[in-house]
Amino acid sequence: MERKYELSTGILECYPLYAIFHFNAPFYDRDEAKEFVQTIDTHYKNRKCVVISNREMAKNVNPEVYNSVKSKCVIGIAIVSNSEIVKKEAYNEQGLFEGAFSYFGTIEEAEDWAKTVISDY
Repeated sequence: MERKYELSTGILECYPLYAIFHFNAPFYDRDEAKEFVQTIDTHYKNRKCVVISNREMAKNVNPEVYNSVKSKCVIGIAIVSNSEIVKKEAYNEQGLFEGAFSYFGTIEEAEDWAKTVISDY
């Protein structure tokens, strides 16, 4: 791990090719998205990365954040959860993101996918 950040909505662990976001807040709106994007764009600066969002429970994600707050570094998003509700949320969010997007049951699966996304970029 390169660095760990404590954000208002969870813990962000940054690795060379991907970041794992342990999302632990009940909501995610523009202010939270701005904090997240500023942190990730500062950390990855001139590199591309994939964000792995570890969601143990359902969240209220404002769909507008995908259009109003965009990262210069993030080329893929993986949602990780075993919850059917979170899986439905992920499918709804998938059409809002303009990069690679997928859903996984484990962080390990998402990490393997992230490495593929980066190598194919």
